[in-house]
Amino acid sequence: MKIIDVALKDLKRVFRSLFALIMMFGAPLLIAGLLYFAFAGLASVDGSFNLARTHIVIANLDQPSQISQFKAGSMLIQFLRNEDLKDILELDMAPDEASARSAVDRQEADVALIIPANFTQAALTPGQTAAVILYQDPTLTIGPGIVKDLVNHFMDGFSGAKIAAKVTSASAQVGESQPDPSLSEQAAVQYADYLGSSSHAEALNITSPTGQSEQKASGMSMIGPIMAGMMIFFVFFMGANGAESIIREHEEGTLARLFTTPASALTILAGKFLAVFVTLVIQAAVLLGASALIFHISWGKPLSVVLATFGLIVAATGFGVMLMSFIKNTRQTGPVLGGVLTLAGMLGGLMTNGIPNVPEVMGKVALTMPQGWAMQAWTLSLAGNNAGILAFPTTVLVLLGWLFFAIGLMLFRKRFI
Repeated sequence: MKIIDVALKDLKRVFRSLFALIMMFGAPLLIAGLLYFAFAGLASVDGSFNLARTHIVIANLDQPSQISQFKAGSMLIQFLRNEDLKDILELDMAPDEASARSAVDRQEADVALIIPANFTQAALTPGQTAAVILYQDPTLTIGPGIVKDLVNHFMDGFSGAKIAAKVTSASAQVGESQPDPSLSEQAAVQYADYLGSSSHAEALNITSPTGQSEQKASGMSMIGPIMAGMMIFFVFFMGANGAESIIREHEEGTLARLFTTPASALTILAGKFLAVFVTLVIQAAVLLGASALIFHISWGKPLSVVLATFGLIVAATGFGVMLMSFIKNTRQTGPVLGGVLTLAGMLGGLMTNGIPNVPEVMGKVALTMPQGWAMQAWTLSLAGNNAGILAFPTTVLVLLGWLFFAIGLMLFRKRFI
């Protein structure tokens, strides 16, 4: 029970410290959050691309012949009403050009599309052109750009219809003094029907950047590896910070008073080490849960997450105990915590995690540090691998943790016992 009493005393001290709480929970979530909202703001919860619908107001001024079957203005509107475009386009009609422009000026629409009166005639008549007018909100770029590309795609199709009409007309003139003028229109209509057939109607193929088909985008997006790196760094930091309480209490004299109690020095040290371990368990659990809720990170299969967490905590506890066993006084803790842990984190690949095309040699260098092995375990877990795949890096982390702990315990015993 003495071990638990000592551990509870240290746990109370840790969780009453504002600095410790910030370093445990606030700093890793804040750093990852800044990157999340900077780079992942366009991603929806399920990893698909979330683009606001573009509101188009159309003024169809086209005046085709009353007897013509070919109505280019109506065909353009029908093209924009394609079922494949309903998630990105919203269409309304306006009676005239002024009304359409006014809707954009009042910010009731994003784009005004004005179809000219000679649109059909220009589509059928070689040498004649017609300009479709796009009047857009100047503060928008993506939506109007999509509309412009779609209209250009449609107009390119009419260029083919015009060529078909011209070729038909020229062919009909061979051997005939007065060719039938309706042949050109019939050719254009047939060509337009061909363009509008089901096999050619999909002008825009909308897909989401979901990455590998069997892999959750939210787990393997940039935020997952970055949050893993931040968690590893600050778990190692708190492992060393918790062990630093031994040095502080030694300077304050409270450790010597504890050694005068019936509890042995080994029991007191064991209680302090237990407090470090429990602190890291709570820290890792809170960070995993909070990041999953806030950033929608899928950390992997439950058993894989348990193995990666256990290996991280054992390694961080042992590393922190060993690191603090070399410290002589609290004046040295700042440079050691800031310098050694930052250097180890950099070598372990925590600072370059999530950056593409990192040289392969950096991956080998990372495995010289326990942080690198922890990052490998979490990368495998984020990828959705089974627990068996994580067995090797987890075993390495546990063995390193026990080795570090044994070295630290030996040095502390020589010093205080």
